[in-house]
Amino acid sequence: MKSYWPERPRQTLRRRLLVFLLAPLAALLVISLAADYHIAFDPANEAYDHALADDAVALAGRVHVQGATVAVDLPPAAEAVLRSNGKDLEFLAVLGPAGQLLAGDANLQPGPTMPGALPALSDDSLGGKTVRKASYLLETSRGPVTIVVAETTQKRKRIGSKILAAMIVPNVLLILATLGLVYIGVRSGVAPLAHLSEEIGRRSPHDLSPLPKGDVPGEIEPLVNAMSTLIDDLQAAAMAQQSFLANAAHQLKTPLAALQTQLELTAAELPREYRHRVVNLRDATQRLSHLVHQLLALARSGPEADIAHERRPVDLAHLLQENASVWYDRALARDIDLGFEPESAVIDGAEWLLRELLANLIDNALKYTPPGGQVTARSGTGEDGRPFIEVEDNGPGIPEAEHQRIFDRFYRAAGSPGSGTGLGLAIVKEVADRHDASVHITDAGPGGGARIRVSFLPRL
Repeated sequence: MKSYWPERPRQTLRRRLLVFLLAPLAALLVISLAADYHIAFDPANEAYDHALADDAVALAGRVHVQGATVAVDLPPAAEAVLRSNGKDLEFLAVLGPAGQLLAGDANLQPGPTMPGALPALSDDSLGGKTVRKASYLLETSRGPVTIVVAETTQKRKRIGSKILAAMIVPNVLLILATLGLVYIGVRSGVAPLAHLSEEIGRRSPHDLSPLPKGDVPGEIEPLVNAMSTLIDDLQAAAMAQQSFLANAAHQLKTPLAALQTQLELTAAELPREYRHRVVNLRDATQRLSHLVHQLLALARSGPEADIAHERRPVDLAHLLQENASVWYDRALARDIDLGFEPESAVIDGAEWLLRELLANLIDNALKYTPPGGQVTARSGTGEDGRPFIEVEDNGPGIPEAEHQRIFDRFYRAAGSPGSGTGLGLAIVKEVADRHDASVHITDAGPGGGARIRVSFLPRL
């Protein structure tokens, strides 16, 4: 048993391009944010470090050697000034030559220092808080004294957050604007493909004309050329098939007519007990002749036939009046009331094709209308301003589910009477398509029946 796997939805070219561009743009956003953040934050951080180093140097200026001891002149007011730092906490410590605490916080340890160098800056942790500290080594006559000044990093984090927020908004807006422009560009770039797809989708199955290249991009032109080549091959095959069908039907038409005539003469001369056999042969030959005629009409009305040079003004009312007498005998033989309601309506078309269209509409109506019924053929101009030919009957009607299928070649609805070929309405549809006309099927009335109307484009 063949397993069924649902087809995975295919990504569109537009989506692929946007996804392909989204990753580089996102990476560019991250890189840009990182670069801009460091460019803006580093000077602010250096300013804070410079102020912290100045505090360390200022505190070193209060260290004095008094005889054999080293002392720190740090009154409470001066210490308060050093420790005031807004929302951040500031710590300080002065360590003597032996590492003893001369002033400040005992738990503040110095970082690495170099004699005679500027204060060394480093990160540390104090009391569970991250601090930034400046360590300064001061040479005295009694030995080196280490000065340490530290502060928490709240203001640094705050300024970093502000800088990051200031960077994110314009960068995100820039990326979004870029994506918008890329989307518009991609949409404009693939627009010719969408137009080509719409052009192919609007085509009827019988339209084998070349595909228009128009503004198709160069990358797609090989595909369009390949499709055009395939269409040319299909058209050649269809023309060969139609040519064979037309030639075969034409070659069969004359001998079948002669055979039918001979069978009619033979049936008239034979005794009554043998006559029915020849009559059956005559009827079968008549059906075969009708089939050949319809095949020939179908071949000549196909899209491969060129009828442009045969178009001329045709009055639909005259067409009905001219062909009315052809169908009266058949209608009388079946006890059907056949009526014509011609109203003048002129269109541009091939008269012999329109005659085939009318003949098949009337033939189809007579075939499905029971004895004692009515068939009416009309012409005129509808409320929409379009000329029309219409045939109405009070037969069994056409189920709505069959409205589309009855125009298929060789299709006959279930329960159809007689031995039709299933080509009559297919010919009607072909002729209508060749004249850019539309075919509509409606119910004839409450009592049943069908009404088939062919609406043509008005003359310009």
